[in-house]
Amino acid sequence: MGTERSPAIRLYRRESPRFDALREMLMRHDFHAVVPPDAIAEWEVVDDRGTRVRAWMGAVLVEAREEAEANEFDARFRAALPSDREIPDGGAPPERVAVIAGSDEAGKGERDRALAVAAVVVPVEAEAEAIARGVRDSKLCAAGEVADLARWLARHFRNEVRVVAAAERELALREAGGNETRLLTRLHADCLRGLHVGSPFALARVDRFAPRRPVAAAFPEAIVDECVRGERHVACAAASILARSAS
Repeated sequence: MGTERSPAIRLYRRESPRFDALREMLMRHDFHAVVPPDAIAEWEVVDDRGTRVRAWMGAVLVEAREEAEANEFDARFRAALPSDREIPDGGAPPERVAVIAGSDEAGKGERDRALAVAAVVVPVEAEAEAIARGVRDSKLCAAGEVADLARWLARHFRNEVRVVAAAERELALREAGGNETRLLTRLHADCLRGLHVGSPFALARVDRFAPRRPVAAAFPEAIVDECVRGERHVACAAASILARSAS
C-alpha cells in the first residue's frame, strides 16, 4: 500500500442538513451511489473521474483529483446546496482544505509494551516532500527508518503524542472500563484536541480501529474521517511513525 498525496478537497458547511436536491442532481449527472457509504457519510457518490462526494449532518466533503475539477464541481453544483442566506443561491463558497491532521496508534492489543497515540498536522503542500522522504505506514519501515523519520517529522510538523507505559496499561484500561477501544478513543481525541487548540484545522484522518466513528464523537471540533487503510494518507502515515517511535 503506497502513500498517496491528498486530492483537492472542498468542504461545504450549511445550517440545514438536507442535501437531497444536491444528491438528486449529482445522480442525474453521471455520479453513482457508493453502497454502503463510508462510515463518515449518510450518503456517498462518485463519478467516473473519481470525484467523491460525501454528505452528513450539515456538511459536504468533495474530493477531486485536481483543483480544476474541484472548481468545476463548485460551478456546476453549488446552487443545489441549501443556502444560509435570505436568497437561496446555494450559499457560501466552500472551504479549501489546506492542512490535514492525522492520528494513529502503536501497541494496540500488545499488553507487554507501551501504548502510544500520535497526531500530526501536515499542510497539503508539504505532502510531496514527506513522501519523498519516505513517510509511509510505519509497519513497512525498519526500526532505523522509523527513528530517523520521527525526528524529521517532529522538527517540521506540529504534533502531539500520548504514551501509556507498559507498567501503566492495566490501570489505564481499568479507568476506561476495561475497554481498549474507549482508551484509544480518548488518546486519539486528546492528541487531536491538543493540536486543534493552537491552530484549528477542519479535517482529520484517523485509521479506523472501531466501528461507529468513536473519535468523531469524542472530538466534534473538526470533521474526523475514520477511514480504512488510513496510512495511505500522508498525515496518518506520519502519525503512525511518531506513534511507533514513542511506543
